[in-house]
Amino acid sequence: MSSASVVDPAVRGRLADGRVHQVILVREQDAQHSGSGCCGRLGERHTALGGAADFSHSRARMEQVGEIYRALAAAVPDLELTVVDPRNLVWLYPAVWRAARANGAGVFAALRAVARAGAPVAVVVDGNTLIRAACLIRRP
Repeated sequence: MSSASVVDPAVRGRLADGRVHQVILVREQDAQHSGSGCCGRLGERHTALGGAADFSHSRARMEQVGEIYRALAAAVPDLELTVVDPRNLVWLYPAVWRAARANGAGVFAALRAVARAGAPVAVVVDGNTLIRAACLIRRP
């Protein structure tokens, strides 16, 4: 490995112009609802309505995003690292748009990044949505 390919640990989390890299981890929704109203979920296993989803798969994805957060925070302390619920559109979409435009993305590329960022389990780096596939996270 050449010395040119080694990144100085002091600048790992920074862009060439000195700005801090921004990573947004879009996790699974915080509250999972089955559409049964205010009284709880539709049916239990012992009722005539049948088994309702217990959302354990969603909780597992949320915990895995937490593992990713802790690993990134430990590896790159200078990183601007945010975990957000995909329903937080008021913050998420403008943040992705601003980051994409600040990092040189055109209007259509920025719109594409914004559209992809709203998916549960997405990774957005400096306004570029890299991953938006819940299926990429291992299932318990």
